Amino acid sequence: MTQGAAPVLPTVNGFAVRCATIALRRRKIATAPLLESARLSEGDFDVGQSRINATAQADFLERSAQALNDSAFGLHLAEQADPRDAGVLFYIASGGKDLGEALRLFARYFRIVNEAVRLKLTETATSVIVEVDLLGLPRHSFRQNAEFGIAVILKALRDVAARKIRPGRVTFAHPRNSNLREFERFYLCPVEFAAASDLMEFSNDTLAVPLTTTDQKLVQALKPFCDMAAKERNTTIGTLRSMVENEMQRLLPNGKAQKENVAKRLAMSTRTLSRRLAEEGTTFERVLDDLRRSLALQYIHEPGVSLSQVAWLLGYEGSTSFNHAFVRWTGRSPTSLRSEKRLPRHPNFGLVLRRRR
Repeated sequence: MTQGAAPVLPTVNGFAVRCATIALRRRKIATAPLLESARLSEGDFDVGQSRINATAQADFLERSAQALNDSAFGLHLAEQADPRDAGVLFYIASGGKDLGEALRLFARYFRIVNEAVRLKLTETATSVIVEVDLLGLPRHSFRQNAEFGIAVILKALRDVAARKIRPGRVTFAHPRNSNLREFERFYLCPVEFAAASDLMEFSNDTLAVPLTTTDQKLVQALKPFCDMAAKERNTTIGTLRSMVENEMQRLLPNGKAQKENVAKRLAMSTRTLSRRLAEEGTTFERVLDDLRRSLALQYIHEPGVSLSQVAWLLGYEGSTSFNHAFVRWTGRSPTSLRSEKRLPRHPNFGLVLRRRR
């Protein structure tokens, strides 16, 4: 990307937004203000219309969760959704001979639905791990979208197999301490939050389950179209800032969110990292401060988490440094803000703590 050039942002086909607007209308909640606040409009996601910004979709799902006061909105939305409405991706996967082939087709063509997502399949001796990677989106703003997308994949696999299949395990990178039983009820297996990555793992026996919808002629007929569509969605996308934020969020609780560590994880020198961030009009220090502020406003709403724990999650050595930063960000101390009876709810709520090792 040349200096001054606008980054090419990832797009989506609007499937999740369409599902969310239906859910909101069922609850008699006006969708237009929420769409506008996410920089969207009703016409942006009509079937057959142009694609929408992936960041805007993620933002809309967070705002919808807040409007419904449902911290597990992404999961609940997936339970109500019809995977067929995702379009051609569902139909080519439904033609596979078994769940393993359906999963491989999902991984190969998922970018048709969401350019910001890549599904990485890793085979072990007894299972296949499906890991979700994000491109061009900051992970801390993608919580509801992640919970929706992973649940929809499992629901689609259950639909085409006509069985309530269960993964061996499910993990999410973001923290959560509410509605945990809801997730275990849906996935039928242990679900871990604040993990290293978003993933599902399936046994080889599960992936050998035949599909009731198998149609190899349909797969062969759709492949040329899907190959072309996936190629169009294979552009290098997003901003360096979003990649830096994602690495920072992983490193913060370990107190290792320094420039040299982030640069190493992104396979570049610290000088190159600083130069490329400058081309995007920011600095490493500014990105770190903004991320800490955003996360602090999430964590402060969790009554079961002490302020010293919040400080640790943000990578501060102690509560004093965190308190000074919070006052600088908000003009208030974290204690005084938390003591209010009615806190303005941040859309990215929920937290599970993992101790430093």
